[in-house]
Amino acid sequence: MAKSLQLALLITGFSMGFLFAECFAQRQICSYYGSERKPKEAYSLSNCTWYRESSCCTRTEVTSSFLGMPHLATSSDDCRNRMNYMMCYFCSPDQYKWLKEGKVHICKSFCDDIYTHCKDAKYDGNSIGTKYSNGKHFCEAQFFQVVDEDCFEFDEEIFANGSLHPAFSNFLKVLVVVNLMKNLLRT
Repeated sequence: MAKSLQLALLITGFSMGFLFAECFAQRQICSYYGSERKPKEAYSLSNCTWYRESSCCTRTEVTSSFLGMPHLATSSDDCRNRMNYMMCYFCSPDQYKWLKEGKVHICKSFCDDIYTHCKDAKYDGNSIGTKYSNGKHFCEAQFFQVVDEDCFEFDEEIFANGSLHPAFSNFLKVLVVVNLMKNLLRT
């Protein structure tokens, strides 16, 4: 009886795991690019590097996008970081959360944050604060849908001083363990 109960629990566990994996796989589609592309490692990214471990974009796509981006004169690091993060939305593996009907839904709080940090930054001779009246206006001019929920938002952790992005931190840990194992096997 105990063995059949264990077997039933084991089968149930496998079934639940399979269902969870199937559900997760459906969510992990790079919908910006259609239904065929799935996130994958992209360690060659020269920008948007926080998405290297799981990225919807390629190095070529990032390079193409950033070539046409205007230079922001007199911008602070906080401004550049937020603008850079905003422009990397197409690399995010979480597109299923905020890309709806082909439109990026960006958080109003993120737009307000960009405006606060970038209103004095200049491009094409004008400051963002002169050209746009608020963060919502700025984001809408970039063709984003500004909303309060289920939206693309800034991740403070990525640009936090002195901290590594969790994906890179985990990569370093694995690298250390692999090197330790390699050294142990040699002896």
